[in-house]
Amino acid sequence: MKISEQDYIALFQDVEQNQTTDTQSGYSETVFRYPAVLAEGQEIDIELRQGFLLQIANYQFHRPVSLALSECEHPLEFGFQLAGSGQTQYKSFHPGETIICGCGMAPSLLCEPAPDEQQQEVVVHIEPEVFKAFVGIHSDEIPSSMQHLFRRYDQKYFTRAGIITSQMQTALQQILQCPFEGLIKRMYLESKVLELMALQLQQGVEAESFPKPINGLEREIRDRVQQAKEILEKQLDHPPSELMLAELVGLSHYQLKQGFRKAFGVTPFQYLHQYRMEQARLLLSDGKKRVSEVAIAVGYSHFGQFAATFKRRFGITPSECLKGKKP
Repeated sequence: MKISEQDYIALFQDVEQNQTTDTQSGYSETVFRYPAVLAEGQEIDIELRQGFLLQIANYQFHRPVSLALSECEHPLEFGFQLAGSGQTQYKSFHPGETIICGCGMAPSLLCEPAPDEQQQEVVVHIEPEVFKAFVGIHSDEIPSSMQHLFRRYDQKYFTRAGIITSQMQTALQQILQCPFEGLIKRMYLESKVLELMALQLQQGVEAESFPKPINGLEREIRDRVQQAKEILEKQLDHPPSELMLAELVGLSHYQLKQGFRKAFGVTPFQYLHQYRMEQARLLLSDGKKRVSEVAIAVGYSHFGQFAATFKRRFGITPSECLKGKKP
């Protein structure tokens, strides 16, 4: 089922909405139910202030859907994929991944979330002038490390993928479980969103600090790093060592680690660890496997080590997650 962006937006205009506005603090929150013809779930749009929007979406499509997104002028965007996967014609996306998009022109694309998976996303949209005001910089004072984020609207916008680190995961869960109301809620959410943005920007700075490949190998190394990532994801229960992984994809150990750092902000071992935990959380939340079965499925033979690692990552035990408690 292919649906245009205009028709998709129109479907939301006819669904149930609950809006909360605090005129004193300027805080506005709107909860949208997904159109029943398409999906089950909801999206929460939180306008922290004008030009600064936090979106929290949790949904599952009933059938395969291709969303045709039109070319548009794009603000700064910081996205976090907590659950669910899918693809566009440019890339696929998976649980535990992040994306940062600069301002500029976003090309038209088809987005296809996996219909048989629960999708959970946290996305921050912020207008460039609002971002500059928060950071305290003017257009002629943008640091070189951020200039790629501020392109003109006749230029294609910058994008970079990464992974959700443990620090990001903590901030995301604090946003999802925010206990406050009114002005305090806005202050709290703003602080956590700014923390996420800083962590994501720093991940990019660290990735770019590694030397770039020479002699035209950039694309080839990127493709081989992607191949290595897919090998790790498919062999969670018995992954190769970093040295063996590098050999499998035809890279040196240094090139593999450098390529992972640049692409995802972490080493292959760190990526494997975080991907294992995200998959464990999804399997436990699904409720169809016992804790011991999940531990084995993601590559842990020692259940005590698995439980301790899971609790450090999410703040709850695997048994509590299996029973429905949210991280």
